[in-house]
Amino acid sequence: MRKLLIVLLSLISCYALAQEASHQFDQANQLYRSGEYEKASQLYQQVVKNGFESAELYYNLGNSYFKMGNIPASILNYERAKKISPDDEDINYNLRLVNLRVVDKIEPIPRLFFLNWYSSFINLYSSGSWSTIGITFLWLSAITGIMIFVVRGITIQRLLFLSVLVFIAFTVLAFIGAFKQIGSENSNGTGIVFTKTVSVKSAPDSQSTDLFVLHEGVKVEFLDAIGEWRKIRLADGKIGWLPAGDVQII
Repeated sequence: MRKLLIVLLSLISCYALAQEASHQFDQANQLYRSGEYEKASQLYQQVVKNGFESAELYYNLGNSYFKMGNIPASILNYERAKKISPDDEDINYNLRLVNLRVVDKIEPIPRLFFLNWYSSFINLYSSGSWSTIGITFLWLSAITGIMIFVVRGITIQRLLFLSVLVFIAFTVLAFIGAFKQIGSENSNGTGIVFTKTVSVKSAPDSQSTDLFVLHEGVKVEFLDAIGEWRKIRLADGKIGWLPAGDVQII
């Protein structure tokens, strides 16, 4: 009885927190619509601190920071929204728009054309969409496979057999896409530079050689960490060390 009471109290507490978060989110939306972007961003942040997150929440938070001219914070929240909903056109459009305001124009390392095609193809859908596609083709494979033993006629059976092979190939491809996207969506291996101007060092030491300079808003990939230093890599392949306080994890 005591355990049941604890479970019930926990459920009631969770429901109350969810209601409070929903109320704060609605209030923040009203503040945003009335142009009070700073107050709106504070309320959105409060919802995040209470343990709630969604693509819409991060997207609205990114919009608030964008309106306030806080470029790195807007990029950070658009990127977080994109991790949850990578197919959202509004998120991707605003992310491209705000990246035009970043001082550093990082050109990605050219890759073989078929790798670009593969990457673009995988990024067509989120992990959830790829999973749905994979399960659909798996069912089609099973149904078509059963039909081979039901229908009469060698020609039809051969066509059904070929169909099964095609459906299985699409199933494998879809699940590969899902796993790739899950790895990308759950990765904590990227961050956004928040310092106006920062020198990237050759080693995790403030006395080491300056390699190049970065400005706020640049997206970096984390490679390693030593103490309060993070080893980062840019999209153009440049590598160096930054103080951890200069970047925030997406």
